[in-house]
Amino acid sequence: MAPTATYTMATFIDDVKRVFAASRDPLAQAEAVAGHMKELLAVPGWLEEQLNLPEEEGYGRFDLHQDEEAGHPGSGFLLMCSVQKPGQDNLPHDHGAAWVVYGVYEGAIKQTKWRWFYPGEGVDVPQIKESGSFVQHDGSVAFFLPGEIHQTENVAGGRSLVVRLESQRLDSVTRYQYDPANRTVKVMDR
Repeated sequence: MAPTATYTMATFIDDVKRVFAASRDPLAQAEAVAGHMKELLAVPGWLEEQLNLPEEEGYGRFDLHQDEEAGHPGSGFLLMCSVQKPGQDNLPHDHGAAWVVYGVYEGAIKQTKWRWFYPGEGVDVPQIKESGSFVQHDGSVAFFLPGEIHQTENVAGGRSLVVRLESQRLDSVTRYQYDPANRTVKVMDR
């Protein structure tokens, strides 16, 4: 019997590069990368091979691969892991002209979608409001296209390990953070 090949992070990176080479369409790119990430998340232990994480805690951001040649809208895609604290969340935000794929390796995150509402849609002045939400569990993958507004919250009760592929490193694109309670918008720090 021949040994079975296991999908690796290196194979995933190669597949992502092929996706960027094959299409300039952000939707086609995000859908294809999401499919490859789902395949990677199904492989047990691959993230532990990349990171020396303790059994508990170990919170923070860990870059797994930075690519200088491929990406959208420009070069420089980033694969990273975020180890999130219980209840950790953020304000609604977008990713500018980039798209992002989120995959849950372990735990659960709630993704809340937001959108602009305008007069005639039940508001007197333009404002963002929630437009839906869903929870991602182990192995679940979701993506957000350029300009989409969302908010992420760890709802696992313990830490969550979230693998994220940014189509272009987000600290190199203009993006916005929204505070619905104060009705403010600000450019996110790079």
